[in-house]
Amino acid sequence: MRSPVSRAARWAGALVLAVIVMVAVFNSGGTGDNDVAVDQQSSTTTRTEFGPLTASDVDLLVKVRQAGLWETPTGQQMQQRAVNAVVQEVGRRISVEHTELDAIVRQTAGQLGVTLPSQPSAQQQGWMQEISAQNGADYDRTAVNLLRQAHGKVLPAIANVRSGTRNQLVREFATTSAQFVTRHHEYLESTGLVDFEALPEPPAPAAVPAPAASAAAGTGGTTPVLTASGSPANADGGGFGSALAAVREVSLSSWLAAVLAFVAVLGGGALLDMLLRDRSRPAGAAPAGPPPARPFPAPPPRPPAPPRIRPPRRRPAAQHRPGGPAVFGLLVVGVLALPPVLEGAVSAPAQPSTSAAVAAGFATLDPAPERVLALVAATKDEPSDDEGDKNDDEAENAEKADAGEGGDAREALSQALADGQGERDGGDEEKNADQQDEKKEDEKKEDQKENAGEDEFPGRENAALPSIADFADIGEVRQLVADPTPDANASTGTFVAECGQPDPSLRNSDNWIAAPGKPNGAQHMHDYLGSTATDSSTDAGDLLASRTSCDLDNRSTFFWPVLRDTSQVGPDENQDGGGLDGNVGEILEPAQVVMQFLGNPTGPVSPMPQLLRVITGDAKAVTNGPDNVRAQWTCRGFEDRATTQYPLCPDGSRLLRVLDFPSCWDGENLDSEDHRSHIAFADEDTGACPQDTVAVPQLRMILAYDQPGGRNFALDGFPDQQHHPATDHGDFVNGMPDELMDAVVECLNEGLQC
Repeated sequence: MRSPVSRAARWAGALVLAVIVMVAVFNSGGTGDNDVAVDQQSSTTTRTEFGPLTASDVDLLVKVRQAGLWETPTGQQMQQRAVNAVVQEVGRRISVEHTELDAIVRQTAGQLGVTLPSQPSAQQQGWMQEISAQNGADYDRTAVNLLRQAHGKVLPAIANVRSGTRNQLVREFATTSAQFVTRHHEYLESTGLVDFEALPEPPAPAAVPAPAASAAAGTGGTTPVLTASGSPANADGGGFGSALAAVREVSLSSWLAAVLAFVAVLGGGALLDMLLRDRSRPAGAAPAGPPPARPFPAPPPRPPAPPRIRPPRRRPAAQHRPGGPAVFGLLVVGVLALPPVLEGAVSAPAQPSTSAAVAAGFATLDPAPERVLALVAATKDEPSDDEGDKNDDEAENAEKADAGEGGDAREALSQALADGQGERDGGDEEKNADQQDEKKEDEKKEDQKENAGEDEFPGRENAALPSIADFADIGEVRQLVADPTPDANASTGTFVAECGQPDPSLRNSDNWIAAPGKPNGAQHMHDYLGSTATDSSTDAGDLLASRTSCDLDNRSTFFWPVLRDTSQVGPDENQDGGGLDGNVGEILEPAQVVMQFLGNPTGPVSPMPQLLRVITGDAKAVTNGPDNVRAQWTCRGFEDRATTQYPLCPDGSRLLRVLDFPSCWDGENLDSEDHRSHIAFADEDTGACPQDTVAVPQLRMILAYDQPGGRNFALDGFPDQQHHPATDHGDFVNGMPDELMDAVVECLNEGLQC
């Protein structure tokens, strides 16, 4: 019979094995492939082609990215609200340079497979709110000092990574980012508003070398650790602090796998011990080996006694079979094989998703407030007022789908445009006939005046503000947005061109693509992004020699009609393209602009050539009908639905204009007579390009505005279109260097977010 000590030792060994298994499973579930998520960063080192990538390297990329996410909009706000001209200029420089640095950090992270956050940390958002709450000189002082404190915190972290990283790409990035941050120190200090007494003092020199974690922070023993929520936490130096940081940052699936493995080993050991302890020795079996020695000589043998019935004997204590440790070992091996199975059960591998790429564009916008998201959820859960009508509508829609008709939204738009045209042209046939005669006479006069070299801008007499029917409450919009389902060959990546904000000084009412050489050829104002070559005298070749607001030497041009607050008086009240063409009100500057390129749901995309001209939408949709209408209006938080009417957004949300461009190029022409025939849209249902066309990156414009109250806003347009929201449109000419276009294509085809 075994002693209690041996049994305790046996279970101690089982416990040690269980801990070993748990640690093995725990470590195996940190990251998958080469991606490093912000909420799954472990303390282990990842091998890359540029050298080892450590948690400190990743943390630096995250910190610099989040710095740009709050300092860029803060710098832009400083240009508008600061009362000191020097502070305004500092804000402009910080905004421009952080936009450039953000492009660098995203490119670096993409090469290293690091996933970056899409919004500032909670602390940084608090700083933004604190700055926005100030006015006048207090605003200048608060903005400068909070920015200076933030830069002072990140610079030591950059220096620490720069001195110790073994990754070549991270080392180069740290060198570059240190130059940016140092310049920003100088900018902020040049204002004379920095309160140096309020800055934290440098840490006192220690008698012993500080551990790596302390050196990273440069603040006397603790380093800020980014938690999953984005808020900073403190981690102690040394192995214990590193272990705590790793425990905090590990993924849920790793925790679950480790706990299950631990329970499986201990449970298996307990089960084996119970089963083998209760199993008795077979009847009649005798212990092997010689009999025990006796202290006295054995007596002489006795004659055999007659058989007799013996009383039953107590069962001997159960003995463990020698095969138990082997079975227990097999159980340990089996549990070690569980992590891949558990990981697959907890989080299925990501599949290619067009929706994910589309969502990445909206993710770059400021998030919708919680009250807006709650309203969205309530709207989705709202039952219909009349269930019977709803069922009838569903049955009718099903019949139309079976018949292959569809297109209800386009038919409704066509009817609305026709009704609007009827209202604008008059209600009775006699009046229409008279107007037709007048129109013919006007055309003759126009031809005569054009021959005489005179400029004419028709339609001004028909200018009017939008009608009430042109607006719709976004909560009542039921037209949902659906993306084609990608196949296995889909190019599901995304690329965002960083071009800053539109420069108001570049606005004009020209359109050098549709009306080259004609001033006020558009009869409405455009906002421009990218190339500074914008007026009617521009030739396509001028783009490649112009300056640009875009990063990476991207000389493309992007432009679209402005949006106005019609309750205010604009600066161009009596000018062409403004009030003279019926475009009245103060021009609204977009709060955010996203120029996103998407792939194709059915296969890879090819590079688009330089100077390819692409337009979307129809600026004269009221006259021409809905065939080329591509306007999509929605609100932040309601991106799953879209309308061709002006949306009335709830408080806290932002109005969004979404313009998708065609992406199926004929492979030969850079332009066409109607500016459309050389490049077509993919099939709405499948996403496939027509035969004899080449799929190229698709541009998506997302323009976000702080919406004026009520219906006091309107889109600029030709005067006779009366600002109908369906006339929204956009223009694009590719001015990317070939190397950049190749990189864009690689991002899209490899499923990366660049």
